[in-house]
Amino acid sequence: MPTRFHLAGETLSRLGVLEWFKLSAGPHPDHGRLHVPYAGWRFARPGPEKLRTVEEAVRTTPTQVDWRVDASRRNWLLAPARILGDGPNPAASPAFDERVAEAARDQEFCARALEDLDGIMRTLGELTAARESSHRD
Repeated sequence: MPTRFHLAGETLSRLGVLEWFKLSAGPHPDHGRLHVPYAGWRFARPGPEKLRTVEEAVRTTPTQVDWRVDASRRNWLLAPARILGDGPNPAASPAFDERVAEAARDQEFCARALEDLDGIMRTLGELTAARESSHRD
């Protein structure tokens, strides 16, 4: 059975070649507590159409927590708004690690956000499959 990491990476790579990918999701292997779920990646050739597709997946997926896409830097980030800062570089703010640590103490939040991330990736997979199909026709 493919892992969550494999499925998310495969889904994002349908939009374009990934140069880098990181997924924080699921239980920690040592203590079993859930990580705060988020995905970070870098496309070899980023572009507005790719961003619109990811944003559409976030916008159209029913979620339990608020999610945002930060494409303000070379590495894009899909994360719960709770862990992002304000301003032009939400993920680069100095308190990012502290917000992640604080959110990780809320395991109910992590569980809801994990369900959301899985749903967003499913929606993104459906959107990319539909676009691939329409380009073949």
